[in-house]
Parts: sequence; C-alpha cells; structure tokens
Amino acid sequence: MSAKLLKDKPNSFSGEWLSVSKVKTFKDCPAKYRYTYIEKLPRKSWEFQVLGQFAHSSLENFHKFIKNGDVRPYNEIMTESFKQAAKKHAEATVDQKKEIWLMMKGYLDKTAKDAQNNVLPLVTDIEDSFYIDIDGKVLLNGFIDRVQTDADGILHVADYKTTKNKSYLKDDTLQLQTYAYVKCLQFPELERVRTSYILLKHDFESITKEYTRKQIMKTEERFLKFAEAIRAEKLWRPKTSGLCRYCDALDACPEGKATLCQKVVNIKFGEQDWS
Repeated sequence: MSAKLLKDKPNSFSGEWLSVSKVKTFKDCPAKYRYTYIEKLPRKSWEFQVLGQFAHSSLENFHKFIKNGDVRPYNEIMTESFKQAAKKHAEATVDQKKEIWLMMKGYLDKTAKDAQNNVLPLVTDIEDSFYIDIDGKVLLNGFIDRVQTDADGILHVADYKTTKNKSYLKDDTLQLQTYAYVKCLQFPELERVRTSYILLKHDFESITKEYTRKQIMKTEERFLKFAEAIRAEKLWRPKTSGLCRYCDALDACPEGKATLCQKVVNIKFGEQDWS
C-alpha cells in the first residue's frame, strides 16, 4: 500500500473521490449519499450552517492577520475579522451576529488566559487543504480548520464545532485521525499527533485525543474499505430517523417523509394519561 500527498487537486482521478463528510454521509444514510453525491440534488441553506460558517470565517480571518504579521491589539484584529466575516455571510441574522460576537469575545478571553499561563499555541495554518492519493484507488480530500504547535512542542490539529450536543463527538474519531494522517504524510518524522474538536458553543472547551503514528497510519486502510463499500452498494437504502427533517434530500425521499409523518401522528394521537 502506498499513499502520497499531492500538491494540488488533480485534473482527473480514476478511483473514488472521498472526504470525511462523504464517508459520514454514506455511513449515516446510503440514500442520502446517493441523492447528494451521485444525483447531486440541490442543497438547502440551514441556519446552523450559516452560524458555523460565520464563526469559522471570523476565526480564520483572525489567525490569518496574525500569521501575516499584524501587530495590532488582538481586540482590534478580531473586530476587523468579524466585520469581514459579516460581509461574507450577509445572510446571517442579527441574533446570529450577536451570538458569534460573544463567541469571539470569549475566544479573546481564552487567548489572554493562555498567554498569561504560557500555554498559548503557535497557530501555523488555517483552512489547510489536502489531496491524498491512496494506492490510486482513493483520492482523499478536505481541509483542516487549524494546525498549531502547542507549548510542549507537540503538533496539534483541530476542528471547530458549533454543535450544542457535544456527547456524540467523543467517539467520532475518523475526522481527527484523518487530519493526523495528513500531517504524518507531510512530516515523516512525526511519532504522534495531538487532535481536538474545539467547541465554540461551550466556551472553547476541547475534546482532545493523541494518536501514535502506528494508530494514525491505519487510516488509509479505513478509507480503502469505505471506497469498496460505496462501490459495492446497490440498494442505497435510507436509514430514517428524526434527523431526516434536516436532510437536504428530504423532498426526494418518500421513506424520510413517511418517518417524520409517523412521528407527528404518534405525538398527536399517542397514548394519554387519563387518570
């Protein structure tokens, strides 16, 4: 097995184009994968996506300014970063802007505390894109929200999350291991990588895991197996749940609509306590 990190997106590739989000979609619901990536039905714009994109842009702008040598006080840099993000995401509501501004103020507070405690990391890359050719069978692509070197010298890759429910992330390792895998290919001398989900709605709390190179390099085998499963799929059966209401392809999925309708009926006409 061989894998190589490509400098740019290839013009063509005969294998399977995969990303973490594509794999998660297939695992969550093969029907949604078909609708999204094969039939390529139009996508919807959800409020939670707008908020997440706005917050990501604000933090990305902030660290780009600093990386490029901006020496203004951090609060001034963040103010400009927020304003630029607001222009980019003009569809954001007033309430979303207020929520994100409070997040950014919280981030500045955390940055000041980290600096005071001598644990402020050195952020080296933001929105770090990658393309990896695995055995000519998988073209793995994506981007890493943030790459940093921690105060103890450990390379650390992180992904921002704006979810309210953080419990599901504790066992969701594929994304973090994939990002660590990218860095192990880029830096052959690495023996371990620190990884984190940074929870923007939970005062920038982190869910952090460290992986050894041996653990990390198993990631390429996982993607080869995912590619095989996707190529072998014939039925594209839906996996329905209450989450179907947030599916871009709901209008094209009779099973999803039936599931949501059944839930409404059960709530409206279910058993009652008549005592």
